[in-house]
Amino acid sequence: MFIRNAWYVAATSQELADKPLARTLLGEKVVLFRGTDGAPTALEDRCCHRLAPLSLGDVEAGGIRCRYHGMKFDTRGQCIEIPGQDSIAPGMCVRAFQVVERHGFCWIWMGRPDLANADDIVDVHWNRAPEWPTASGYIHYKANYQLIADNLLDFSHLTFVHRTTLANAALVDARPEITAFDRGIRLNRLIVACDPSPLHGMAGKFTGKVDFWTRQVWWLPSIFENWAGSVPTGGTGEAHERAGGLHLRHFSLLTPETAQSTHYFWVQPCQFPHNEPGMIEKVGKGIDTAFAEDRWMIEAQQVVMNDSPDVKPKAIRADAALGRVRFMIDRLLEQERAASPA
Repeated sequence: MFIRNAWYVAATSQELADKPLARTLLGEKVVLFRGTDGAPTALEDRCCHRLAPLSLGDVEAGGIRCRYHGMKFDTRGQCIEIPGQDSIAPGMCVRAFQVVERHGFCWIWMGRPDLANADDIVDVHWNRAPEWPTASGYIHYKANYQLIADNLLDFSHLTFVHRTTLANAALVDARPEITAFDRGIRLNRLIVACDPSPLHGMAGKFTGKVDFWTRQVWWLPSIFENWAGSVPTGGTGEAHERAGGLHLRHFSLLTPETAQSTHYFWVQPCQFPHNEPGMIEKVGKGIDTAFAEDRWMIEAQQVVMNDSPDVKPKAIRADAALGRVRFMIDRLLEQERAASPA
């Protein structure tokens, strides 16, 4: 159902403290916490004794203690203390997951441990970097992550769903250039001399036509990177390299919770062609509004699909990118199934 050999965002860095955080990821219940050394830890959220949730327990030096019978587990998931019992069998343990903290997020690997490579974590270093004021947020979706992916990969919906935020009438006819690579696809799009979207017009303070670009990457299985921007039309050279442009370096980081729900983390680092205090807060409110519009539509779509499981969607030309990503995800799922022990 889910690609497991991949890095997913489990939580933001701010969410992890000395208190346990319970979260369902890829259909599994996980407890996340920081040890006394500050390093993030992720364990399966059930004590191996009577299966009580470890997330109800207490973080202590060296691990976490179950609140039911006091068994203590270290950051590797091994039980290291049983009150009233001197010996501990090696099998008294819970599964531990690899966690890497980077770019303001805690990334988790829930697949084969020997395949985990932290170098494969998507570069989100723009998040709150110097000169990049950043808006960010979290959405809990009652929908499968692939429906959200479909939405992000098809910008033709902006004209109809986001009339007050991201709408750009020219997007309907502006087909992106799509290029596949081993970890996903790239989409490039340039629209010359168009009206700015309401959000770009506000953030860039544009008074006339602009050249609008998007340089996107879909990182398999579920991360969307979108370097988008606008610059006054009429200049020379590449639009994204001209002075006076608005640059939005957006990341949507999707982590499946269950087959019908998704954790949606997003960050929106920006560079503005002007210096207006508080503009990033206005951009954040605009993104919140736009994503609420998406959520309204996508969750309603999930309800209809649940009610009509035998009805299959029909494709149109605008589905080229999402169709390619769905094919690549299906292929990865088949490869993981084939490599799994019987």
